[in-house]
Amino acid sequence: MTSEPTRKRLSLILALLAMGVLSACGGGGGGGVDIAEGGIRGTGSSVGPISGFGSVFVNGVRFETDGNVVSNDGIGFEAQLDKGMILRIDGEWRTDGQGTASAVEYDDTFRGVISSVSSLEQARDGSIRRGAITMFGQSISFDRRTVFSVPDGFVDESSLKDRLVRISAWRTSEGYRASYIGVIDVLPNQTLELEGLAGSHDEAEGSFQIGTQRVIYLSDEVFRDGLTADDLNNASRSVEVEGLLDGDTITAETIRPADSRRFLGTEDEDIELTGPVEGYTPSETEFLLNGVTIVITDDTEFDDISRNRLQDGLLVKVEGEFRGGVVIAEEIELFEGDSEVQARVLREGLRPNSWNIGGVTVVLTNSTLIEYDDGLSAISTGVYAEVEGIERRTDSDVYLEALNIEVEASGDSDFEMTGRFSPAQLQGGILEVLGVSMTLAPDAIEDNLSDCDFVEVEYRQGNGGFIASEVECEGD
Repeated sequence: MTSEPTRKRLSLILALLAMGVLSACGGGGGGGVDIAEGGIRGTGSSVGPISGFGSVFVNGVRFETDGNVVSNDGIGFEAQLDKGMILRIDGEWRTDGQGTASAVEYDDTFRGVISSVSSLEQARDGSIRRGAITMFGQSISFDRRTVFSVPDGFVDESSLKDRLVRISAWRTSEGYRASYIGVIDVLPNQTLELEGLAGSHDEAEGSFQIGTQRVIYLSDEVFRDGLTADDLNNASRSVEVEGLLDGDTITAETIRPADSRRFLGTEDEDIELTGPVEGYTPSETEFLLNGVTIVITDDTEFDDISRNRLQDGLLVKVEGEFRGGVVIAEEIELFEGDSEVQARVLREGLRPNSWNIGGVTVVLTNSTLIEYDDGLSAISTGVYAEVEGIERRTDSDVYLEALNIEVEASGDSDFEMTGRFSPAQLQGGILEVLGVSMTLAPDAIEDNLSDCDFVEVEYRQGNGGFIASEVECEGD
């Protein structure tokens, strides 16, 4: 895997250099702006997916590292990491929004052969938006935010089925959600890896179940990090197993607490966590994030999202303090895209670190994950981009803060976008979405838009402006 991450890393650095983003991150270079978004200052921990390198970008902060990684999964150096992998970083944050890592930790959530691929949903352009895979009887969902490292690209089911992969994922109410799925050639240390709730424990036999997967252990010496055989009797105990597959049974070499241990902090420690909401009830003041309890107080600030929009499965970033085994949330921020555009890059944007893509101002930040196709290594005028992000409105303009960008050499002459909608955005035959004003073609509106919160629009460039050819409520 080393060569592929290195290629992607170089591509990202070249793109950032072209846009002035590296100088904008602090540490030299005139005229830059600070685009780091981490809220912690001082010492603490940060757990989230890698969005870029040089050294490592996690949760909107660029962390300087010494190049070493703590892992028992065959990854010991930063050069072996890939975008989308979920890291834990302990270290120090400076006032310029950058940080210095004292420790970088990575751990696979699953490692083995994918047995099935299902529930594929395709976008209008034929790309795969979301779906699910099965491994060791566990359901692992993927979506547009999942990073795939597949030699021939993820085209259809055959791209993944029966492939040996490593997966970095979050726990959800329904199973797991993949942040990264990467094909590997060999198993590190010849061991498979899985995690999940332990059940059907037979201490005399030395066996238990994780989902439908049977696991046996030959002695108590396989238990690590304070875990004991008695803990397997707890139906709510999630564990991680590494071992060898013998027929349909895994013989455990190590059994330890599951990945949720990486989301824990020390008492009174500042911590940043990214993951999907789990077990949230609107009338309650807490939810789970990868097994860790998040407590909402009257002082908790909500950024880009109101409290009543919290729901299971929604990807969020939480900043807070670890106290008494829970995280007291100081800020909860949306980490899930709510809008998107697929169009040609028309020119550089007026905002710092931005591009005009199909008329939409797209702003890149330290959290933006960029993937290049067709041999490209930078964003430039004339290429095509598919962007998923968060729509932001100020008193003077509207822009799309990019979370994911896929850049291609060519694309359709018709553009597409999805953005927030209110009736005030449709006046006198003119539609405004994501800050783009479009003239409506005859019969362009296919639905009653009075109750729509988001609309999907197909549009094109016309003489002196944009023309919307098809408008419908998102999901219709």
